[in-house]
Amino acid sequence: MPIEFRIQQLEDNIRQDLDLLKSYEDELRYETDPSLREKYRRRIERQRESLNRYQQEYGELQKQAATVKSILDEIEARPVPESELRETLSAVQQTLSEIKQNKTGRYDPQLVSEAKNLSEVVDDPKLDAHHKLKVSVPIIPLILSYETEVGLKSGLNLKAAWQRLKARIRGEG
Repeated sequence: MPIEFRIQQLEDNIRQDLDLLKSYEDELRYETDPSLREKYRRRIERQRESLNRYQQEYGELQKQAATVKSILDEIEARPVPESELRETLSAVQQTLSEIKQNKTGRYDPQLVSEAKNLSEVVDDPKLDAHHKLKVSVPIIPLILSYETEVGLKSGLNLKAAWQRLKARIRGEG
């Protein structure tokens, strides 16, 4: 569910809870029967708890949306250089090679099989400009990920590229 849609839902829920809370408070204000007054107090308390939950989630999502916007603005303002993308691809190739060899037996056989299939695509010398590797880095799970496409047949150090990407996002690079 996109974050903007959930924020809209929360705004609607908050508005409805506020309306219902106002109705309960009005009823309490004019009620004279002690048992009904207690009933309205309990309803008001439950409604306030519901409202607080919605407002808390709304606030958290607003902060996350601001963070996402800041990250996207930074990425747009300072795109990742091609050399870093090549380094990332190289590290992917090295990792695939390690998984394919599976000398220590620590990888799942299905993972080894998939690594072999992917390596065929990555290492194919006949690849043209239409073949690219898409790299996705989750920044905020289920909300924001950084995706880029890299032309194949290049490579360097994934760890160094990852560190530079993190520094760039933090505004250090």
